[in-house]
Amino acid sequence: MIRDVVRRARELLADGDQEQAHAILTLALDGQRFAAQDVEAIAVAEATGMLVRMEAPSEPHHVVERRIARMTELTDGFDADAVREARALAELEAIEWVHRHEPDDAVVLVDVMRAAESFAARHSGDEQPLGVRRARAEAMFTAEILRRHLGRDHHRVAVGLETLALTLTAESDERLRHLRIAALYRAAQIRYDAGDDPESAIALMHRVIAEAEPVPSARTLLHAASLCLVDDEIGRGAPAAVAIAHGLRALDVPVAELGFEAAAEQARHLDQTLERLPDTERDPAAVEHGAALVDRYAACASEDAREAILWWVLGGVPGDAGAVTAVHRQVLAHADHAFGTDPSPLTAAARARVAARLAEVTAHLGDPEGAVRLYERLDARFPGHEHDERLVVPLALATVDRALRLADTGRRKEALDALAQVPHRYATAAGVPGVPAAIAQAMYWRGRLLREAGELAESRRVIGDAVDRSAPDADADVRLWAANALFSTWQSPGLDPAEIDGALHRFSDLFADDEDIRIRRLDARRRLTQSTRAAERGEHQVAATLLQSLVTRHADSDDPDIRDTVELATENRRILAISSPTNAAPASAGEARYREFRERVHRADTAVAEGRHADAEELLAAIAADTRADPDPNIVMLGLAALDVLGGLFLDAGRWEELVAVARSAALRRPGLDTRARRVHARGHLRLGIALGRLGEERAAIEAYEALERLADGSTDGDIVNAREVAAYNRAVLTDNLDDPFAAIAAYDHVLRIHDQSVDSAERRLRRIKALRNKALLLTGLGRLPEATSAHRIILDIACAFPDSEIAERGRKSAFDLAACYTQLGQHRAASDLYTWMRSAHHLGFTRDELKSITRSAKKAARESKRAQR
Repeated sequence: MIRDVVRRARELLADGDQEQAHAILTLALDGQRFAAQDVEAIAVAEATGMLVRMEAPSEPHHVVERRIARMTELTDGFDADAVREARALAELEAIEWVHRHEPDDAVVLVDVMRAAESFAARHSGDEQPLGVRRARAEAMFTAEILRRHLGRDHHRVAVGLETLALTLTAESDERLRHLRIAALYRAAQIRYDAGDDPESAIALMHRVIAEAEPVPSARTLLHAASLCLVDDEIGRGAPAAVAIAHGLRALDVPVAELGFEAAAEQARHLDQTLERLPDTERDPAAVEHGAALVDRYAACASEDAREAILWWVLGGVPGDAGAVTAVHRQVLAHADHAFGTDPSPLTAAARARVAARLAEVTAHLGDPEGAVRLYERLDARFPGHEHDERLVVPLALATVDRALRLADTGRRKEALDALAQVPHRYATAAGVPGVPAAIAQAMYWRGRLLREAGELAESRRVIGDAVDRSAPDADADVRLWAANALFSTWQSPGLDPAEIDGALHRFSDLFADDEDIRIRRLDARRRLTQSTRAAERGEHQVAATLLQSLVTRHADSDDPDIRDTVELATENRRILAISSPTNAAPASAGEARYREFRERVHRADTAVAEGRHADAEELLAAIAADTRADPDPNIVMLGLAALDVLGGLFLDAGRWEELVAVARSAALRRPGLDTRARRVHARGHLRLGIALGRLGEERAAIEAYEALERLADGSTDGDIVNAREVAAYNRAVLTDNLDDPFAAIAAYDHVLRIHDQSVDSAERRLRRIKALRNKALLLTGLGRLPEATSAHRIILDIACAFPDSEIAERGRKSAFDLAACYTQLGQHRAASDLYTWMRSAHHLGFTRDELKSITRSAKKAARESKRAQR
């Protein structure tokens, strides 16, 4: 009877039904008589252990004690080894639960510690069966851990752990050997942390490593001890690159039972070892030792272990594109190559993600052409992935990203064709979670690229289909792309105002009540945009109503982007309230003063518009002086606006010394003001940097630009972001002029990073091109030709996609420079192919003289290429 109940209880616990398991075990034990044979006694002990495991975390200690006393009574007289072991394991449950639940009640911990001490005392002796000896060692170990947790003398606790380890010296059982190693490690750790004979503690750590090597379950202890040795040597002044040898040696210990967990533990240990290195030394070490670990596991027989290492490689690549480095690409490329011939279906999902991530990272690092080539190999490597649930999502997303990279390289038609195929290609997998979102993303990008290409009618059709298909979806990841499609429509200034209004209204109909935070952000922006457009049309009441709805809907959000939008809405409401036309008399002296200054600002604006700059300057300077100390923030804001306009006039006139004074005043922070003030501050810093740079004070100008960088960091306001981008470029140019090529390259990289975070525009493209050109010239001067070629290729990609005159001019120069790089690198075939392409690149507008030079150089490159092939 009791045996059947135990079996049924196990089944219930496996299904997660603890309540029913507890009920049947309690009923069975309450009705149980004295055991009649060993198997019944064992079942009674097992049932008791299961109940104690469930009750110990929540019931008073005396309740658990009664359970154990009842078990002892029912099994009295049965002393076979199996019965004694079952009883010991049941009683151990009343102790070991503390490791699973970690209570912080000192009284409870003392009760458990005393129970562990009592248990150990009652089950001492070498004659005990193995299971009892294991249980006793577990209890003794727990007792010492609790003593340490309760603040007992560290020296006594360490001695207790060492005594436990000593009693287990002769044991050959793996669990008991593990406990001995754990006791030694804890004792050494306690002594070392307390400064109690650290030399002996380090000696103990060496013993831990020696004894843990042949014990698979003690692998984590081996790793922990080796890291302690690393930290100790670093603490004594040894170079980290030398000290980490202890940690690396632990990786060379053979793993007896290869599997997912063992491989994952090895990988985690390598990460923890490399964390001890300084930043400047970590990257090359990560490539070297990461590649070695990948190679070791790529050749192992365990599919689980191979999969674990692939997931580790993926986990080491940051999700943020801006944080990805060439080191991450190297590790991904090595893993992709090492596992390239792995035939296992079990590792396929991880291998596909590594390959796709490699292509994605390659694009992030400025090589979209290389990314396209990597993406194009995926179909051949993973045939039929459209019908494999493990592969279809990452490879469908890879197909979309490949199309975007094609667009980046000027191959817009191929990009549009690839995006058009996605909905049909993956239609059969539309039931797989993640695939509908990939399809929706493809439709969004196709509509957007068509619009950017001027194919407005087709773009409207595709976006309409995308919204109709995706907006009703229950999955927010799918709805988001419909919302993005409408958002990108109203963000396109070249469209007809009626079409923009239509997109805004449709978004309102579909998404005004959507609870997904990403869509809520867009909804907040939608309401702000609609209010601005209404105000521009003179519909002030409509604008005020929209702003009120924005604040009502989103005021409680804790999302930073939404909070920024709500702040702007609050500011705009205040501006509307005090600036809307009215014939009513001022309600207060403050409002009268505001109207007076607003009228003075209006007169200054009129003077600027009529070209009477001297009159405007006089008016603006007076407004700025008269409002500087005013207690009303709205009037202070009018003064800042006056300074802003005055700074613009001085900037346009090149009056640098006067601009310095005005810009410094505009850049001064006024506490308690809003986004409008921060915009003026940002432009003040920018203009100050420009003026100081023109006056030859380069370092002071750089400081002004860096102050703007700090002010703008994290801002999403368009004016502030644009000022930051201009300042970053100007700072990079000034740094370049100071003859520090390494600092200049870093500064140009920063320019490119922050521009990549913004929506593309003609102005931003030109700055990117200029930054890339200057960086490429610096790289060439340093002899870093492969990096220079990469920069020139990106310039040509942009120039081919957007060949306006200024960009085309720089594209022509980079084409010649790229050919020169190829020649210096001995890549004559590449140079020859490039010259051939240049002759047909009519969109770049090569002059007649340039075409003659291209023809001569092409012949020379062709000869060198043939000579190299002989």
